[in-house]
Amino acid sequence: MENDKIQDLRAFAQKVYDVVEQYLEANDCTIYASDGVYVGADLEPIILNESDAEDPDRFYPLCSLIREDGDIVEADMALVEEIAGEYF
Repeated sequence: MENDKIQDLRAFAQKVYDVVEQYLEANDCTIYASDGVYVGADLEPIILNESDAEDPDRFYPLCSLIREDGDIVEADMALVEEIAGEYF
């Protein structure tokens, strides 16, 4: 049973990571301050404006989920996994 939980956590973390990466790619690595990842009750992460978040505890600003290394801006998997840990 514990193995299933770990697999679910990893799968969810990958979904969050992918959503952040898709946002960065679509916006040429420009991050708007009010945008973030919102985790709905169905555990499907989406990009949402903070003002549209029904539950602020399920909203994570994008700027808190990325890391910059020189000219490279990417999702920070360690931070994404912390969020996933809140749900699994």
